Amino acid sequence: MACGTVTSEINYLKRLEIFEYERPFQLFFPVDKDASDPRSSNLEFEMKEQTFIDIRDKTDDFSLDSYGFQIGMHPTALAPTDFNNEETVKTRYYDEVKEILKTIEGGYDEVYIFDHRLRDSSTPKEEALLDMNNLSAWLRPSPNVHVDQTPGAVAHRIELHLPEREDFLMAGRVRVVNVWRPIENTVEDYPLAFCDPRSVRDGDLVECDHIRRQYKGANMYMHYSPGQQWYYLGRQKPEETLLLKMFDSDPTVPATGCPHASFHHPLSDPQSKPRKSIEVRALVFNYPAEE
Repeated sequence: MACGTVTSEINYLKRLEIFEYERPFQLFFPVDKDASDPRSSNLEFEMKEQTFIDIRDKTDDFSLDSYGFQIGMHPTALAPTDFNNEETVKTRYYDEVKEILKTIEGGYDEVYIFDHRLRDSSTPKEEALLDMNNLSAWLRPSPNVHVDQTPGAVAHRIELHLPEREDFLMAGRVRVVNVWRPIENTVEDYPLAFCDPRSVRDGDLVECDHIRRQYKGANMYMHYSPGQQWYYLGRQKPEETLLLKMFDSDPTVPATGCPHASFHHPLSDPQSKPRKSIEVRALVFNYPAEE
């Protein structure tokens, strides 16, 4: 498979009139068909062709604060089969992630890892809608352009997980950073693409409620606009980590959140091994300056 600039399709949120009077939403549990409102979502997506630039030869040009993403070399001590075990991931891999996060600009005073996701491009589509509370489930790569967290969802996370220290932590710098890596295989069929946040127009990102039985969160989906600039890392290896920023309370940095999506690489070998990957999501805190 050759690397370079390629063209493929990803899913954007449609610009629907309904969003002028109803907030976008998704329910991640079955809805009674006889309910007064049997809808599980009011979203519609549209496929758009995009150009993706391979940053393989210039990874050092991109940083988390400037572009919302960065690449690093961080081999894992875990075997590929270890990632099937949720407790192994939590007790061993989370510690590796905390070490990786020390490389971000400004470092951190404290990290709280609240979630992780496993993805496998060979997962059958009919099995793709699984219990989102099941961290052992292998989901398909997502083609929908999104940012994982809204500002309100981040505040809710802190309130939920760290309620006794919420005011103190919120007074400092708060970031949500995802640490993404392939498992076992070099990525050929479904790379993860990331959009330069500085190329996103005002109004392109739309908040959407994500409602589970046990938790209500929110992410942002993105409308298509001309000029959006997309990148990916060609043939990403398991020892290479991709850091993606989902939120930053510091408004002075150029990148406070990075839209992303997976796309099918048009030059991939049909016989290539399926992409397997893990994404760990972390609250990253810098304590407020002492007065």
